[in-house]
Amino acid sequence: MLPIVAYTDKLTVAPGESLTVMAGSFGAREYRADLRRIIQGDTNPDGPGYRDEVVQLDLGGVRPAVRKGFHPGSCVIVPGRGMLAGLKDFTLAAVMQPTLLDGRERSVIALPGFARIGIDENDRVFAEAMGQRLVARSRIVAGHWHIVSLSFSTKEQHLILTVSNEDDAASEDLLPENVVAHAEVAVCSADEILIAATRGDDGRPTGFFDGKIDRPALFEAVMPHDVLRRLLADFTRLSRMRHLRAAWDFSRSMTTQTICDISPFQLHGKIHNAPARAMTGWIWRGQELDWKKRPDLYSAIHFHSTDVYDVAWEPDFTFVLPQDLKSGVYAVRLVPDGDEEASYYCVFALRPPRERPTGNTVAFLFPTCSYLAYANHRLGMDVPGTEIGMGRAVELDRHHMFLQTNPGIGFSVYETHDDGSGVFHTSRLRPIVDLQPKVKSFLGGFGSNVWQFNADTHILGWLDAIGQEYDVITDEDLHAEGLQLLSRYNVIITGTHPEYHTHNMIAALQGFTDRGGRLMYLGGNGFYWVVSFNEDMPGIMECRRSEAGIRPWEPGHGQFYHAFTGEYGGLWRRNGRPPNHLCGVGMTSQGFDICEPYYLMPAANNDRAAFIFEGVSTSDKIGDFGLAGGGAAGLEVDRADASQGTPAHALVLASSTRHTDIYLMTPEDLLDPTPDWSGTQAEIIRADLTFFETPGGGAVFSTGSIAWAGSMAWNRYDNEIAQITSNVLRRFNDPQAFTMPEASEKGR
Repeated sequence: MLPIVAYTDKLTVAPGESLTVMAGSFGAREYRADLRRIIQGDTNPDGPGYRDEVVQLDLGGVRPAVRKGFHPGSCVIVPGRGMLAGLKDFTLAAVMQPTLLDGRERSVIALPGFARIGIDENDRVFAEAMGQRLVARSRIVAGHWHIVSLSFSTKEQHLILTVSNEDDAASEDLLPENVVAHAEVAVCSADEILIAATRGDDGRPTGFFDGKIDRPALFEAVMPHDVLRRLLADFTRLSRMRHLRAAWDFSRSMTTQTICDISPFQLHGKIHNAPARAMTGWIWRGQELDWKKRPDLYSAIHFHSTDVYDVAWEPDFTFVLPQDLKSGVYAVRLVPDGDEEASYYCVFALRPPRERPTGNTVAFLFPTCSYLAYANHRLGMDVPGTEIGMGRAVELDRHHMFLQTNPGIGFSVYETHDDGSGVFHTSRLRPIVDLQPKVKSFLGGFGSNVWQFNADTHILGWLDAIGQEYDVITDEDLHAEGLQLLSRYNVIITGTHPEYHTHNMIAALQGFTDRGGRLMYLGGNGFYWVVSFNEDMPGIMECRRSEAGIRPWEPGHGQFYHAFTGEYGGLWRRNGRPPNHLCGVGMTSQGFDICEPYYLMPAANNDRAAFIFEGVSTSDKIGDFGLAGGGAAGLEVDRADASQGTPAHALVLASSTRHTDIYLMTPEDLLDPTPDWSGTQAEIIRADLTFFETPGGGAVFSTGSIAWAGSMAWNRYDNEIAQITSNVLRRFNDPQAFTMPEASEKGR
């Protein structure tokens, strides 16, 4: 287990800027902190060895380690602002679709201390108000829409709980269940409204609802159910209702944290812990698939008791990064109780200064979007589950055990919530215990225990080994500053698995290569999924796995467009920007057993590629070694494909062949699952080492394999794969423009 975990307020920071550290004890009594530059994060005994450098900076000595917990669960919080005082006659209502009924009491809508509607441990709707508790006789059904309401009449002194199952409604002649109880008149004392939760004794939201809620409303009169049902179906009409005290239209201000009240009282609220918005609502029947065109159909929010955005820990300390510190990958190391073996690392990128270039002409693009996508990835979900299904050994360390015992830390987008729905959001405002050096992946055997960050440090270690000065920029930097940032450099080098990209990032990289920049794509499965950021919620990322692709879940019918930006989710291939167009290759297969060498193709003898193989002594095969699966081609591999945008003049220099039967065709390539079609797998499952020039004098080199960097690091970077990569970098960093080949030379 981990005695201490922590996070920083940013993953990218410039010299002279401050960084804040939030640390939480899980057994540690005290800790000390220092700052380190990470050079080589992999601890594989066959590799170059772990390396970091201490930065001489006083971070405050020994501090007490304070226990800080996780508090997951999403809801809407609406301040009352004095508008609830004096409420006597009322109707509190909502349309709900529970997606998890597991014997826990859950709150649908509450005026804490005054009235509440929820679901009890027996899957029955209940209501509480004025010292009374009303419980419906019928059990509700998960996945069905229900209208629930609680009314009180001062004249009759009756509380009425009403429940209707809307999935059973074939007409307006719906017979709801009513539960009636006598109650004494009481004046509302609540000063807020909570939707999908209530307040606990400690003041925190609790009793979280798992499911969708649509069109919650509060009236200062008793509303008969048939009237209420018609009003909720037409919010435009509802907003003019004389007795309306509040009605929250979740389809408004969709891309923000704001929840809009359409009543004259304007009791606006905010979401807490980032539930899923832009979700199909009660009246959606497939009329429109894009929420931007018919937002009224997307007026539901899907809440989860496992949602996490910001764990909101109190800061432990803040420090300023020295002005003269060079760009690189750094970590604040926390050493608990003097035990260096139990150290926790808060990794971040020290980017170049914002206003001026450093003079470095090479930049490493730190793939923070991909790190966020995999953040806190648990055993048994997607890749680890795939490993088990393949009959492979699964290797766990203390970081993974921590995730198993602390689910409140939040999930990766490879997992599902407790109700089985996909995790759309991931955040950096929480500890990310697998974004650290020395952390092993789930992949066991064949030395293939390097994934994501630690695999990327093989590239950092190579840059250090060849003495190449470089800057580190992050996905967030690229998203925010685009081509203006990239234009400082001759060469951009990717990580081993740059899978997730925003539109701004893809467009900037394409513009960079089109205008003469040089891109070295040293990985596989890159530029695959669409993700988006939210300007109103710093630190969070959205991913909806729409249409095809290797994916552990689907976003659900009609829910393919991102709430944060309105973009269509899913594969970049399905959004008009296939990776082949940018880098010559695109995802074709994955397999987590044995990696293979590349075999040289005739194009390797083309004069245009002579610089790539300079000084390399080989006959027909390269990369039959490596720290990841024993070869340079594997784990996840990409191929050239003219139909997906690979330029006609691209040279496929080498290809892997004869991958094991574990490597299968991706869903987006499998159009017809017949024996004849399946037979094409042997043709397309390969990694293609690819090179091409761009019209602006630039060039692109792509390895099409996650395992490539693991082979670079073999024998302490003294091997042909490292030599080839160094050759490419040397020529790419030369400002002399590349020349597009004549038509007669293309593809030869």
